[in-house]
Amino acid sequence: PQRNVVVIVADDLGKQLGCYGDKVAKTPNIDRLAAEGVRFSRAYCTTASCSASRSVLMSGLHNHATGHYGHAHGTGHFSTYESVRSLPVMLGEAGYRTCLIGKYHLAPEYTYKFETQRQEGTQGARNTVRMAQNAKAWIAEQDSRPFFLYFCPTDPHRAGPDSFANHPDQPGFYPGITPTQFRPEDVPVPSWLSDRPEVRKELAEYYQSIARLDVGIGTLIDALKETGHWDDTLVMFLSDNGPPFPGAKTTLYEPGSNLPLIVRDPRQQRQGHATDALVTWVDVMPSVLDYCQVVPKGWGSVRAVENIGRPPVASDVKKPNADKGPVEMKPYQLHGRSFLGVLDKEKATGWDETF
Repeated sequence: PQRNVVVIVADDLGKQLGCYGDKVAKTPNIDRLAAEGVRFSRAYCTTASCSASRSVLMSGLHNHATGHYGHAHGTGHFSTYESVRSLPVMLGEAGYRTCLIGKYHLAPEYTYKFETQRQEGTQGARNTVRMAQNAKAWIAEQDSRPFFLYFCPTDPHRAGPDSFANHPDQPGFYPGITPTQFRPEDVPVPSWLSDRPEVRKELAEYYQSIARLDVGIGTLIDALKETGHWDDTLVMFLSDNGPPFPGAKTTLYEPGSNLPLIVRDPRQQRQGHATDALVTWVDVMPSVLDYCQVVPKGWGSVRAVENIGRPPVASDVKKPNADKGPVEMKPYQLHGRSFLGVLDKEKATGWDETF
């Protein structure tokens, strides 16, 4: 059967989700995904800032190995080394069609090359319903190849110093999305923020942005079902870093780095539970390759998918025939490992250490 992949990356989202115990958040669709998949309680980004974090997600390597320490835009101009082989490139070489919808924030483009982008009408990747509609149209195209969709809303990232792009005076600003508003007095103030009127006001705006994100996730889930791909598609939902508040984003305190990760593998027997497996974003790429059963070019046919991420050993030397002698394989090594094998385990033995 076809093995498709959808990776959804929210922007600046912490655990402000119903499935993670937040009683105020309005996230029925993300909660639905968690109910049909598995929720990680100890998932961490390796770098709590947007561009650097996304480079880890799409390379399977820590930043010191890619050179991508900061933002690719503005005064940063950070860029990944040419030697890095990214996930969309590897899947493209393996016969996948690849599509980016939403935030990119990577460089250079040829290192993180997607076959196509579908950004039309997404209003800066904040209209997640339009993003999902674009995704449905792309998935439904007459193309027999398996697909990889990288779906990256801008929500709930700030749009300005005190704004989350909610446009309170224009309730119809995002076609297809009915705003869900929150009263400042109702939102929970986490222990790492001060309980002040200004903080509550911004938190209310933040929760509204999260609710808008959730609507599009529901439309995307429905699109996979309507196109007949819900049962052959691995879906991952996560965030690049924590909330855009002091003590969270850009710090490695828990609010900045301990993030949501929901994985729905259509082959799962158990659903709706949580696992304590300690994982980081370097584990995302090897997990996708594992599901797709892709052994990328340069790794050689002797490498098994379950060994992705291990150092090369003597058995990696392949001898095609005696007269030509041994041909040395130099496997491309990732820093993470596939976590698909622990999706059904609430207590994951051997997954209690990371860096």
